[in-house]
Amino acid sequence: MESLLEELMETERLSSRHTKLNKAHHDVISLASDVIGTYFHDAGITTDFPGSPLILDVDAARIKLMLKNLLENAVRHTPDNAPPPELHLCLDEHKVLITVIDHGVGVEAHHLPYLTEPFYRVDPSRQRETGGYGLGLYLCRMIGEAHGGKLVIESTPGKGTTVLVELPVPS
Repeated sequence: MESLLEELMETERLSSRHTKLNKAHHDVISLASDVIGTYFHDAGITTDFPGSPLILDVDAARIKLMLKNLLENAVRHTPDNAPPPELHLCLDEHKVLITVIDHGVGVEAHHLPYLTEPFYRVDPSRQRETGGYGLGLYLCRMIGEAHGGKLVIESTPGKGTTVLVELPVPS
């Protein structure tokens, strides 16, 4: 219940015009490494990071929350016999791309437009133990948009899901 309330409060703060991000220069690679080391050190997540830092003007706490939610979903939806989830970071033209890939059951195409809507769950009958409240991807989208970016989800049933977050690099 505490987690649900925290996510609700954070999404409300992000959707309010009065909330300001606490931005500073941060290396997105370091933020991602911190999240993996803190929450997913035993999950076997494979990473593909560039050799040099990816410095962005971001709210570190919110970017870490976004990464935690995306990786939590990937770990949750990756079966034991599948390859581990992946996290890729790269610089592409004027944006940093954060890609999280799972090799799970995937999501049917008709669900994709709704996955980032609040309280939407692919299987509404799921229990808390097998799924979230339907706020994680909504919160991730809100964090990406608050930073001037966007979140895109692609999925193929039987093959897995890819979530791409694009964050702009200031000129």
